[in-house]
Amino acid sequence: MSREDAQTKGRRLLTEGRLVVEAVDGRKVIASCRGDSGAEYKLGWDPRTRSWRCMCEARSRCSHLYALQLVTVRPGHQLPDVGKR
Repeated sequence: MSREDAQTKGRRLLTEGRLVVEAVDGRKVIASCRGDSGAEYKLGWDPRTRSWRCMCEARSRCSHLYALQLVTVRPGHQLPDVGKR
């Protein structure tokens, strides 16, 4: 069995209803996402650092952030690097 990449896993987390978007305004995005282990991670866009953040241990690509960006980034805009923490 092959391992899911971050994009595939992010889509799955979204379709399984594991992502909860708590707040979106012109400056910030705040959400939580329940991972496969059952742990809940806080994540979002931090306007102070101008970067996407997730509390998970992912070092490169974060599936939780990918799921969030699917529903918060405007269509036609390139998704920022979800690896930044």
